[in-house]
Amino acid sequence: MPLHYKLSLLSTVLLFCTAAPAWSQVNFLDIISSKDNTLYADAAGAKSNAKGQYMFAGMTNNGAERRAILAFDVAAVVPAGATIDSVRLTLHMSKTIAGTTPVFLHRVLADWGDGTSQASDEEGTGAQSQTDDVTWVHTFWFNEMWQNNGGDFQSPGDDTLDVGNVGFYTWGSTPEMVEIVQQWLDDPTTNYGWLLRGDESSTATTKRFDTRENSNEANRPRLRVYYALPTATEAEEVPSPLHLAQNYPNPFRQTTTIRYELAQPQPVTLTVYDVRGRLITTLVDGLQETGLHEATFDATTLPTGLYLYRLSTSSVHLHRAMLLTR
Repeated sequence: MPLHYKLSLLSTVLLFCTAAPAWSQVNFLDIISSKDNTLYADAAGAKSNAKGQYMFAGMTNNGAERRAILAFDVAAVVPAGATIDSVRLTLHMSKTIAGTTPVFLHRVLADWGDGTSQASDEEGTGAQSQTDDVTWVHTFWFNEMWQNNGGDFQSPGDDTLDVGNVGFYTWGSTPEMVEIVQQWLDDPTTNYGWLLRGDESSTATTKRFDTRENSNEANRPRLRVYYALPTATEAEEVPSPLHLAQNYPNPFRQTTTIRYELAQPQPVTLTVYDVRGRLITTLVDGLQETGLHEATFDATTLPTGLYLYRLSTSSVHLHRAMLLTR
């Protein structure tokens, strides 16, 4: 392999992987939404859909507003004391009755509930609200209210994105999104999530987005957070519920060891991909106990280059990169 190519790959490794303790560590992880729902325009607040597969934003054919609402438990997975570098929110839009329309992202200004309601069929009309459901009128059905029907949110919003045909859409990274996620990390009591507001200037603009309950795991809402940790001389090590270490050795010639630590027993998968996103192998897939674990990756038959490995639980995905040389 030419030297300049090796150096380029090594630069990529250093960008996305844990570095030596002499400088700040740059990491990223994907967080699945911890709760999501739809605010269905209804004067009585009788409609909700806490456990449905879909959420909606925009106006229906008959002029009724739909606003999606969702939150991510940032502080549960990003180490305390980290500095947020950039933030990207990715949603899968699975159905629409409109062409390309803007969808606005607003931070929510009050806490809200995630009850047990579940709409049937296409879920567009919602279901009867249940205890603690968020609704158009209520933060927690049926006795705690928004100050304003349709939700209390900051305006202008944190980002705007034009959403057209079915597919994946990503908001961010914007300074406003970085600011609010940093606040959510530093003070979790202020984390009320975001509200998605579609084009409400005309009818038939509704966009349907998949929720954390969607049967297709790949389509669930994901918040990708890039963050830096202080150097070892700047702060003490902080505990994390899930830790994925850099493989050793790295770079490597034939085999390498991947170590990870679990704070509690849970099902995990450890997979390896090439740089084009193609699955190479699954090293671990099943329930594992609390503590340190390791797996060996044998790349004897693979071409040299950069490979990515991913440790996944039901709600968190951690990634790192490794370099195979000869």
